[in-house]
Amino acid sequence: MNLIPSSPVLLVEDDLDLAGNIQDYLEHYGWHVDYAPNGALGLHQILSREYSAVILDLRLPGLGGIELCRRVRAELGSTLPILMLTAADTLNDRLTGFEAGADDYLVKPFALPELLARLQALIRRAQAFGGQASTILRFADVELDRDLRTVRRAGQLLTVTKMGYDLLEILIQRAPAVVPRVDIEHHLWHGEPPGSDALRTHLAALRAVVDRSPWPPLLHTHRGIGYQLILGKADDV
Repeated sequence: MNLIPSSPVLLVEDDLDLAGNIQDYLEHYGWHVDYAPNGALGLHQILSREYSAVILDLRLPGLGGIELCRRVRAELGSTLPILMLTAADTLNDRLTGFEAGADDYLVKPFALPELLARLQALIRRAQAFGGQASTILRFADVELDRDLRTVRRAGQLLTVTKMGYDLLEILIQRAPAVVPRVDIEHHLWHGEPPGSDALRTHLAALRAVVDRSPWPPLLHTHRGIGYQLILGKADDV
């Protein structure tokens, strides 16, 4: 069954031949496709219009796909499905894409029916969980209620600061990906933190509440990179 989303998808791809093939194929099945040939224009369109999904090339001139993906997640959170296209099937490319916030990836060259199937799966998942995601965010046994601005772990109500709440919100939105420090600072202070140790201080305070005994630790630091929510990992790296 062909799912036709109510809002368009955005294709951000600098290869004109490939972009034309993708656009023609999806439009043949009734999809509306907007197109951006570079990352800067793609970011502008994403922030200016509602899309059901984004097809994003990893390597773009100027603003690359990884940085574009990170900025979209920082601005819009985790609700917009992003399918990343990569020319090389390397572990580093895949991990980098997922850590930036991509939901899925395809290696070039790929079959257009597979592209359509991947997009349909991502959009269905977003539709199924979209209502819940707008009010309740969950990871492991942690629950964050956006309407009430409350945090619970294992059903127990926790007392967190406003900054701790905002910090936990972006970590849950992107979990289990590593969230770059710059993305968190943009989320908390629009990219202008009050001091070099401000984020570390807020993270320590949040960890003292969320990861206190007897609960297993969820908050982890990747030195020089960022922070992560993940279960079953004992040591920070």
